[in-house]
Amino acid sequence: MITLLQRFERHLNATGMLPAGSRGLVAVSGGADSVALLHLLHGVAAACKLELRAAHLDHALRPDSQEDAAHVRDLCRALAVPLSVTRIDIAALARGGHGGVEETAREARRDFLRETAKTQGCTWIALAHQRDDQAETFLLRLLRGAGTTGLAGMRPVDPPFVRPLLSFSREELVEWLAGEGVAWREDASNQDPAFARNRVRHELLPLLESYNPAIRLRLNELCRQLGDDEDDWAERAAAELERVADLTEGECRMPCATLAEASPAMAGRLVRMGLKRVRGSLRRLDADHIAAILALARGERPQGELSLPGAWVGRRYELLLLRKTPPLVVPQPPLEIAGPGVYPLTGGRVLSVSLADNSCGEGADLVEFCGRQVTFPLQVRAPQPGDRLSPAGMSGTKKLQDLFVDQKLPMEERAAAVLVFGEEQLLWVAGVRRCAGLRPPPGVGPVLRLELSGPKLPQPQSA
Repeated sequence: MITLLQRFERHLNATGMLPAGSRGLVAVSGGADSVALLHLLHGVAAACKLELRAAHLDHALRPDSQEDAAHVRDLCRALAVPLSVTRIDIAALARGGHGGVEETAREARRDFLRETAKTQGCTWIALAHQRDDQAETFLLRLLRGAGTTGLAGMRPVDPPFVRPLLSFSREELVEWLAGEGVAWREDASNQDPAFARNRVRHELLPLLESYNPAIRLRLNELCRQLGDDEDDWAERAAAELERVADLTEGECRMPCATLAEASPAMAGRLVRMGLKRVRGSLRRLDADHIAAILALARGERPQGELSLPGAWVGRRYELLLLRKTPPLVVPQPPLEIAGPGVYPLTGGRVLSVSLADNSCGEGADLVEFCGRQVTFPLQVRAPQPGDRLSPAGMSGTKKLQDLFVDQKLPMEERAAAVLVFGEEQLLWVAGVRRCAGLRPPPGVGPVLRLELSGPKLPQPQSA
C-alpha cells in the first residue's frame, strides 16, 4: 500500500513546484501540519535534490510559546536542518495600530519568512496549509464578501510561497505523524472561539458536513476550478492593464471610459490588479470595495475619492487614480514680490519676475503687464474661498471655483494653484488664466514679465 511519504513525493514530482537542486525555507510553528511538512520534505529531500532550512516565529501570544520554539529546535536538531528563530510581541504590535492580532501576526510572519529566506539564500518558502485550511479560507472569504478572485483561495504556488500540502487533509497528516512516532505541539488558541477561523473550523464546517460529508473536498475542488479560471483571467487582465494604464512608482492611472466599456468581469480585475500593483497585496479589500471603485469611475461626478484599507482611489475627470496614499499637496504660503528676481514656490516651481523695455509675447506660463499700471510690491498666495478673477476675453468677474471647473482642473492642482495679486487685484492664476486688461502698450515700456517654471504638478490626462 502506497505510503503518505510516497504520495507526497509523487505530488512534488507531478507539480514541479520545488525545482531540483533548489534551497528552500520551511515555516515550522511546531503544530502538526508544519511538523508533518518538515518531516515529509526531509524524507524526500535526497530523492528530489532539495536543500532545506527552517524558520520559527515566536508570536509571544501564549505563556508557553517559548516551549513551542524549544520543540522546533529539538526537531530541527534531530533532522540536521538549520533553524532560524525570532520572537516578536504581536500583541504589542497590534495595540500599536498595526491591525488586529490575526492580521498583525500574519504580516509579521510573512515579513520574517521573506527576510530569513533572503539571508539564507532560499528561492522558495514552504507553508503548511492543507486541504482543511483551504476549505476554511474559502468560507471565511465568502462570509467577508470576497469576489471570485478571493474565493479561489490559497494557491499551491504563490512565489516565493509554496503550499505542498494543499492536497492532503489534516486528519491524514496527524495519523501519519502518530504512526511515525513524531510529536508536535498543540496550540490552545486554535480552540478559542474569539477567532473567526476557529468558529468556522469547529462550528460551521461540522454543520455543513451534516449536509454533505465530503464538503471539504468539494470546496477544495471548487477553489481549484476557480484558481484555473483566475489564472486565465489574470493573463488577459495583465495584458489589458499594460495597454490602457499608466503605471508609475506608487500610482496606477487608467481611463474611466475603459472601465465603463469593459465587461464587469474584466473591469473588476483591472481594478484589483491595479490596486495590487500599488499596494503590494489585496489583503483587507473585498468585493464591496471594488464595487465602490467601479461606481466612482462610472458615475456622473467628475471628481471624487475613496479611502480604502491601505489604498486611496481618486477620480479626476476622465481618469481613475489608484495610489497607496493620497497625493501630497502643499498650498503656496503668502509671499511678497518686492521687485524683479527669482522667487521659489512650493513644489519646486519658480516664479521669475523681470522688467523689459518691450513686449516679447505671452504663453501658457508667461504673462506681461504694463509696468506703469502694475507696480511693486506684488503678492503671491494660495486660493481662498471667494476669490474672483476678471478673465481675459470675458466681461465681468468669475468665481475662481467656477474657473477651475471650466478648466477641468483636478483637485490637487486647485489646492496648489499660485495666485499673483497687484494692489488686491488678481492678476494671474499662474499657468491657468490671466486677468483682462493691463497689457503693455506696443513699443511702450516698462513691461512687467511673470514666468512660471519648474516641475509641473501632476496633470491627469485621458489616454
